[in-house]
Amino acid sequence: MNAPAYTELDRMGNSRSERWGARVTNFLIHTQEGNGTAESLAAYLNNPANGVSYHYTLRGGVVCDVVDTDYASWSVLDANSHTINLCFAGSRASWSRNQWLAIEADLRIAAWLAVQDARKYGFASDVIAPPYSRRDGISDHRYVTECLGIGTHTDVGWNFPWAVFESHVREFAGGAPVAGEIDIKAASSPWLGKRLGSGEEMRTADGVGRFVQFEHGYIYWHPSTGAHPIPASLFEKYAETGWEAGPLGYPITDHTVLRDPANLEWGEVQGFQNGALYRRTGKPAYRVHGEIRERWNRTGFENGALGWPISDEIAYDTASYQEFDNGRIYWTPKPTLALRTTSGRDEPLRDSA
Repeated sequence: MNAPAYTELDRMGNSRSERWGARVTNFLIHTQEGNGTAESLAAYLNNPANGVSYHYTLRGGVVCDVVDTDYASWSVLDANSHTINLCFAGSRASWSRNQWLAIEADLRIAAWLAVQDARKYGFASDVIAPPYSRRDGISDHRYVTECLGIGTHTDVGWNFPWAVFESHVREFAGGAPVAGEIDIKAASSPWLGKRLGSGEEMRTADGVGRFVQFEHGYIYWHPSTGAHPIPASLFEKYAETGWEAGPLGYPITDHTVLRDPANLEWGEVQGFQNGALYRRTGKPAYRVHGEIRERWNRTGFENGALGWPISDEIAYDTASYQEFDNGRIYWTPKPTLALRTTSGRDEPLRDSA
């Protein structure tokens, strides 16, 4: 596995202590709570009078080596002797998830450094994300506070994208769990047929997920959703919406074959992060989502008064609506309205909510 591209600068100083024979057990990440660069933060840490240091500072693809990892940095009080510490310069624990994802390249570099140090010192490269458990691995300052009972810091904060960070750690640690989940799902889904092309996992556009193409569909995997196959009968619509980068996101369930009141195969459905795809046998697939989906669900889904969707959501003015076999559902900023069409007339349906 190739290392991510970054610039490494030697900024070693004397803000350090002996480890006194302690075994290194954890790699911890931190926020600066300021707006420094990797170099300016390193310069501050190199003044022993400031009483703080980290082994690494990182920002914008620049890594500064501040403390030799054979020594303890001054980062986590009584946990210094058995930890390696990296600080994201210019970061804050109050950051939103989107702010963290904006520096995903740095998250990937941090994951690389963590895995290399785990191998060097012989501790696990498992990511210990909230809710924490006390063990060897890769975590953050909040782990020290909540799990080890040392100090009061809560960085890197509640919005840190742990699943994204863990996917990079897995990649550099060997990637076996990713391949394993796809392989396990493929083995339990023989209807997919044989793998096409090279048969290897392909990286999705976000750089986090993976997918594999088969004769009769695809398997998509993401660390927060797991691996789920998408049959070819639904995949055309999924592709039309922009795959995982579109409004549906990643699949969160396998597809389900639906049956009519006589128990005959009627169609299929699959759930995604932001909606579902429904397809009646012999008809196109349609996306159902949001409050219109919730209202339709309350009518009884495809077995209810409205029947199957026969269109995607259609925008008009500042609102939208969706057509069904026997009527439509309107969405406005105010509550939804469901209308059943009978004998050419629209009949409002009473909402059970």
